[in-house]
Amino acid sequence: MVEMKDADQTQGKPKKASILLWIAITVCVFHMVLFLISCSMLISQAQTVNSSFADGAVKDHGIYILFGTLALLRGYLVVSLCYILVLFPIIKFWIGNNQLSKISIVWKTLLLMFLSLLALFIRMMIFKPYFIAQWMPEWQFEIMPNAPGTLKSITLWTLLNGVPIVILSAVAMFWLRHLSRTLHLIISFKIQKKFLLIGSTIFLAFWASIVLIRANLPKETSKPNIIILASDSLRSDHLSCNGYSRATSPNIDELESKSQNFTKCFTPIGSTLESMIGLMSSQYPHTHGVRQMFPSKKNVTKVNQQSATLPKILKDSGYETAVIGDWCSAIFNEVPMGFEDVQVSQFDSFRIWLSQAVYLSHPVIPMYFDNKFGYWLFPKLESFAHYLRAEVVTDRVTTKIKTRKNKSKPFFYTVFTGCNHFAYHAPYPYYEKWTKPNYKGPNKYQVHFDPNEFIGSSSWDESYYSYSAEEKQHIIDLYDGCVSRFDDCVGKVLKTLEDENLMDNTIILITSDHGEDLFEPNTTLTHGISFNGGDQGNQVPCILYVPGKKPKRINHIVRNIDIAPTILNLSVGKNEPNFEGSNLLPYIDDTETKLNLSFYGESAFPFLEKRTGDHKPLKIPSLDKLTYVDKNFNFHIVLKPEHQKTLILSKERCLRTEDWKIVFTPLSGGYTHRLYDLKNDPQCTIDVSKSFPDIFEKLKYHLWEWILKGKQSSTEKILKDSKINKLEIPSEYQDVRFSVKDVAQPL
Repeated sequence: MVEMKDADQTQGKPKKASILLWIAITVCVFHMVLFLISCSMLISQAQTVNSSFADGAVKDHGIYILFGTLALLRGYLVVSLCYILVLFPIIKFWIGNNQLSKISIVWKTLLLMFLSLLALFIRMMIFKPYFIAQWMPEWQFEIMPNAPGTLKSITLWTLLNGVPIVILSAVAMFWLRHLSRTLHLIISFKIQKKFLLIGSTIFLAFWASIVLIRANLPKETSKPNIIILASDSLRSDHLSCNGYSRATSPNIDELESKSQNFTKCFTPIGSTLESMIGLMSSQYPHTHGVRQMFPSKKNVTKVNQQSATLPKILKDSGYETAVIGDWCSAIFNEVPMGFEDVQVSQFDSFRIWLSQAVYLSHPVIPMYFDNKFGYWLFPKLESFAHYLRAEVVTDRVTTKIKTRKNKSKPFFYTVFTGCNHFAYHAPYPYYEKWTKPNYKGPNKYQVHFDPNEFIGSSSWDESYYSYSAEEKQHIIDLYDGCVSRFDDCVGKVLKTLEDENLMDNTIILITSDHGEDLFEPNTTLTHGISFNGGDQGNQVPCILYVPGKKPKRINHIVRNIDIAPTILNLSVGKNEPNFEGSNLLPYIDDTETKLNLSFYGESAFPFLEKRTGDHKPLKIPSLDKLTYVDKNFNFHIVLKPEHQKTLILSKERCLRTEDWKIVFTPLSGGYTHRLYDLKNDPQCTIDVSKSFPDIFEKLKYHLWEWILKGKQSSTEKILKDSKINKLEIPSEYQDVRFSVKDVAQPL
């Protein structure tokens, strides 16, 4: 009787295999449902988009989207497997010796999954809230808002990292114990003397070999190493070393105290691709040929084959060259500029846009795969704005510095991240570093931005003009948090250089591709659109650390096209005849107090209609009307051929001296020139062309000498030139019009 009773209890008790099976079924079904819901979200979002890009996406890229979606099942499978391995020992411990049905196993599994998802969601809300803000812009979340920073960080780490580590450690111990029993492994804790002796001998031999290897490693190079640290859209005037009211950049400040700080450095064009080509080739856009961010294959080929570039020259001079970055540096995949090692994201092609839309519709991706394993499993993640964090890029840089194979070979590394890029999203704690905790609004964690409106309208920023002063300040606060984030990344690289004893033989440049509009007069949140509001769109940091050189601030105009000639001269003592920039060594060596350089600039791709005061602005077609997807150019988005000439004619042009700035702006049915007195009106709000007609005519003449002939003049020549020839503006500049055909372009 007793034996029969025991047998009945055994039959009522679920077996291990049965428990594991039902946990696996529950987990897999749950994730399959989640996958289908995410797919339906993508479909519903696609139905709300109204643009020629969306119309052709399914028709011409449907198979690509389908296979891209199915590829995500790998991630769901990995997550399901992990859940099964974690939940089995927990549920087995929970059940104990109780008799439970299959339904009990299922609901316990679902309960634990929901709890874990809730914890992961809270973790994402705290550390990476910008992911959620994409789906729910008005969403708000605060945890311990009044707690001191250190206490808050410790508490959050304990709850969101410490507790999971303890649980996973217990699970790991369970499986180790289970596997050891299954494989009949016997673990002995008695270490015999002979094994201790053998182990000690092996350790000493290994240590001795490391010492000998290090002793025979080649010594550091005598040529200076070079490293450029750049952040997209970083404004010079938001660094505390340049007088900003907030301590946004303590690491950069410390470096600046030992550096040459060129406080008036400008890029000829406020757009990433064109500006970075100019930095590396020391050429104006009209020379290197890329004048907007959607160039044709022909333009890109010209740059790659014809432009002399700093990386290429340094490589030929014996340097190891590399560029490392995130999605913002993907331009170097399109235009490598001579770098031999390119560690950046895939270029921002139309298919990358499609992939991003697919991935962002699946919450499981940011929850589980915004990490190194995720970037390995889904390489496309590195090309998306919210992934491949700047901290990961920084780790790659520091690792590369530490593990160089040939230390007798000097290196030239360019590190370019999107820390400051619109929409100013940053992880914890940066998004709350400068913001007010009581802010309530749609821009809590990043600027609310509708990509569909961006594609289909040339006035997508109109709502930003109506923002209150509080709203605008909150966005500036977010931007400053991004500055602090970049500064921390710079600090890690500088610390590595110090630890490797490289600071005394490494030239370091802190810079950017362009500045950023932050609600200056007649601007919102853009760059490269116009020259309204002052210098903020084209002015970039230029802090150049040169070992052994006396630190100083140079408050005269320089351009980013002057950087390559300067670094080339400092490193290998060469000059490149195709460079259009000037060598700044006279400033650095105090052999010249003023080079009389002038700044010439042009606007970039017209994403928006320009604000032109009382004038009627030039009508600009939307992005999807101006561009198409070129199947023969890796599905890059390219400016339509019929708009190429018109876009060049429609550009704003600028000439700036130390005290004066003139801007030429094409209008609807005409054009205008405006002159600004920078000493009395740094934000360029009052046109003084009638008050200073002599200055106005001189600057206008030399501006058009540059526009039509590519001829640049020094400030001294411009202002002292008494022989001003009669100026006739070509008729094609006097009435610029975009002709938009309503014919759908193939995608």
